Amino acid sequence: MKTLKQQLIEITKNNYVFPEGMDVNALADEMKDALTSPDGHLRDRLALEVFCKLIASKRLSGEKCHSLLHEFISDKYLLRGLGEECDDSVFGRAFCTYPISSILGYNREADSTFLTDDEIKNVLNAALKYLQEEKDFRYFVEAKGWADSIGHAADLFGALASEQVFGHDELLLMLNAIRDKICIDYVCHGANVFRLADSVQSIVSRELISEQEFLSWVRSFFDYKKIGDDIKDARITYNRSEFFWSLSNRLKEKYPSFRAYTFNAFFELIE
Repeated sequence: MKTLKQQLIEITKNNYVFPEGMDVNALADEMKDALTSPDGHLRDRLALEVFCKLIASKRLSGEKCHSLLHEFISDKYLLRGLGEECDDSVFGRAFCTYPISSILGYNREADSTFLTDDEIKNVLNAALKYLQEEKDFRYFVEAKGWADSIGHAADLFGALASEQVFGHDELLLMLNAIRDKICIDYVCHGANVFRLADSVQSIVSRELISEQEFLSWVRSFFDYKKIGDDIKDARITYNRSEFFWSLSNRLKEKYPSFRAYTFNAFFELIE
C-alpha cells in the first residue's frame, strides 16, 4: 500500500488531478494530520498544497468541509499548544490556516452555503485568539522547514476581511490585533511585514473604517511604552517603521489620504 507521501507526490506530478475512485474524504483526514508533521516536505510542499487544491476543486462536500473547519479552529489544530515556544505544535497551528481560508472561499462561492454567520464569526474569534496568544515566532526551523506563524496568521486575516458577515466592529478588532502583534519584542521578518500590510489593505478596502478612525489607529502605535532595554526597544521600532513603510506603499494608489498617515508615521519613527 502506498504511503500518504507517495500518494501526494503522484498527485502533484499529475498536476493535482485526483485519481478516479479515490476516497477524497479519507485523503483529507490523512492530510489534516500531516499538517502537524515536523516533516517539512510532507507538510508544506505536499499536504498543504494538495489539501488546498482538493478544497478548491470542490471534490469535498460542503458537509465534509464544515466538519474540517470545526476541527481546524479547535485545540486540535489552530489553538493546539498555543502560547508554547519552540515546539512542534507550531506547525499544526500555522499550517491549518490555509485550509481554513480555502474552506471559507469554498463557502462563499457555493450555490448553497454550508456555514452559518455564527460559524464564520467563530473562525474570527479563534483567529484573534491565535494571533494574540501566539508566542512561537520562528520563521524557518532547521531540519523541519517553515513555521512562520505570523505570516500564516496575516494571510488568514486577509481572507477573513473578505467575509461580508463582518462589519465595522469586527474589522476594527482585526486592525487592533495586527497592531498588537507588531508592537512586541521580536523581529518581524520582512516578508511577514508585507503580509500583515496586505491584510490591513484588505480591511481598509471594505471602506467601513473612517479616515479619522484609521488615523487614530495609526497614532495608537505610538502609545507603546518603551521597555528600557535598547535592543528590545529598537526591535519594536523596527517592526513599526517597516510596517508603516510597507503599508504606505500599498495605500498610495487608492487611499492616498490614508497613506499620508502611515507615511508620516514611518518618518516620525526613524527620526
